Amino acid sequence: MDKKTLLKNFEDGDKPEVLNLYEKYNLAREREIPLFGNNFYSPKVWKFFEKVLGNNDFNISSNGFFKDSERRMISFNNIYNIPYPFKVIKITSSSKFNIPSHRDYLGALLALGIKRNKIGDLLVDENYCYFPVCEEIEEFIVSNLKSIGKSPCTVEILLEDFIPPEVKFDEIIILVQSLRVDSIVSKLVKISRGKAQTMIDEGKVLIDYNSAKNKSSEVQIDETITIRGFGKFILSDILGNSKSGKFKVLVKKYT
Repeated sequence: MDKKTLLKNFEDGDKPEVLNLYEKYNLAREREIPLFGNNFYSPKVWKFFEKVLGNNDFNISSNGFFKDSERRMISFNNIYNIPYPFKVIKITSSSKFNIPSHRDYLGALLALGIKRNKIGDLLVDENYCYFPVCEEIEEFIVSNLKSIGKSPCTVEILLEDFIPPEVKFDEIIILVQSLRVDSIVSKLVKISRGKAQTMIDEGKVLIDYNSAKNKSSEVQIDETITIRGFGKFILSDILGNSKSGKFKVLVKKYT
C-alpha cells in the first residue's frame, strides 16, 4: 500500500502519527528488525495496521496492558517478544470522603503538560488508578504528580509481573431494527431516530474514534461507540433475533 492510499483511511488529525508508523513499518520490513510506535494509539489506528498491513509473513501486533484496552502501542516484526516500551503506574488517592473519577485522574495528568497519546487507558478502582505510560515520562509523573484535585496522592511504578484488575463494564441488551448507527444510538440514549441523526450530524457520535459521518452505515462487532455526554460503548455480540425480527444486541458500557 502506498502512502497516498494509506492516508485516505484517516482523518487529518491522525495523519502525522499514521505517517510516523508507516515509516517504522517500512523500516522494520526492509531491515527485518523489530520496531515500536512511540505512543498509544486509538483503535482506528492500531486495528487498521493489524488487519490491513499485517499478515503471516510480517507480524504487526498491539498491546495496551489491560485486557480489552482501547489505546495501545503497536509493534512491527517483534519476533523476539521484546517488551513494549511502557511502564505501568499506580496512583493512590488519600481522600477519605471523595472518590476521584476517571476524569479527575486524567485531568490531573494532563495538567502536568503530558500529551494524551503518551498515556494508555486509565483503569479506576475506587481510590486507585492504574495506567500504562510511555517509559520516557514515567519518572516525570512520579516526581510531579502530588494530588488529584484537592486530594493528596501517592504514585508508584509497578513491577512487570503485576496482574491488573479487569476493565469493568455494564452489560445491556438492546433490540434494534437494524445495526445502523442512528438506530443503535437511538436505543442506547433513549431518544428518537431523528434526534439521534441530529447528534450524528453534529459530530457527537464516534465509531472507533472516527466521526460517524454516515448515519446509515452499520456498526460492526467489537467497534467502540462514543456518544458525547452519554459515555462509551462496545457492540459486543449479536445474540439473535426477537420474535418480531429485531436484532438482539449485547452492548458493553464502560463504567
